[in-house]
Amino acid sequence: MGMTALLFVTMLMFVQAFSSQTQLFKPYKEENVQSLVAKACQFIDAHDSCVSNIRTHIQESGHGLTPHSVLTAAVKEAHDKAKLAMQGIPTVTTLSFRSREQIAIEDCKELVGFSVSELAWSMLEMNKLHGGGGIDGDSHDAASAGGNLKTWLSAAMSNQDTCLEGFEGTERKYEEMIKGSLRQVTQLVSNVLDMYTQLNALPFKPSRNESSVLSPEWLSETDESLMTRVSPSAMHPDAVVSVDGKGKYRTINEAINEAPNHSTKRYVIYVKKGLYRENIAMKKKKTNIMLVGDGIGQTIITGDRNFLQGLTTFRTATVG
Repeated sequence: MGMTALLFVTMLMFVQAFSSQTQLFKPYKEENVQSLVAKACQFIDAHDSCVSNIRTHIQESGHGLTPHSVLTAAVKEAHDKAKLAMQGIPTVTTLSFRSREQIAIEDCKELVGFSVSELAWSMLEMNKLHGGGGIDGDSHDAASAGGNLKTWLSAAMSNQDTCLEGFEGTERKYEEMIKGSLRQVTQLVSNVLDMYTQLNALPFKPSRNESSVLSPEWLSETDESLMTRVSPSAMHPDAVVSVDGKGKYRTINEAINEAPNHSTKRYVIYVKKGLYRENIAMKKKKTNIMLVGDGIGQTIITGDRNFLQGLTTFRTATVG
């Protein structure tokens, strides 16, 4: 066995593999699909407006009234509302705040921006599930698209909670203003997740390697070997970080900042053993970055930010 690698991945996706005969495309009576439209808007304050918007999205899609078109329209509605919510968050130059309030508002802008992107990615995965992007009888593709969809939706929903948690220790007047604009986004995403889970309530299907608990079907053998068996020195990393100056970079943030933006392929940064006192910032544009260390107790990253310094919890993360 090679040394255990310390992995930090921009987004981890764990998913149960499921049959390509997805429930999204099985025959449904029209009245049942109509009920899905109402369910997509349940607990939404402006219920009638929500239903009207979703029907409009379905008509514009040209796919007819199906469970898939309803879910896609609901994700589109959540995406549109998230964009409106982000525009409604005040800028720090237009209001007078205390330091923690200012940081919390900046966090919310960033986090809701994440949600906008994640909901856009969710729509892409829904298109793949429609068949044009390629389930085409391949359970590997179905598992990948379905797993990605649930990951992006879950992330989009949790961002709103993280945003609001940042107002702890403030007068909370701006929290209430922002909370109102986020409520509909959170509820829409929650409804979509619930509907998708119910429509795909199939038993767990063991992955290719039954001895590997954390290996979903869509994880290739090459990727699995990168995560479990290959030592860092054999990985051919794209960048090397070393506190003793023997790598190209002395700090992890330097390596991340010089990594390509919006990368479509994995960018591996090998962090040699040592103590790294820094807070790692993975910006939204830094995609497909993998940090690999020399193992537990060898490569150590430690930050010193905390709530008592006037920072939000979101800003205190050692790697985030």
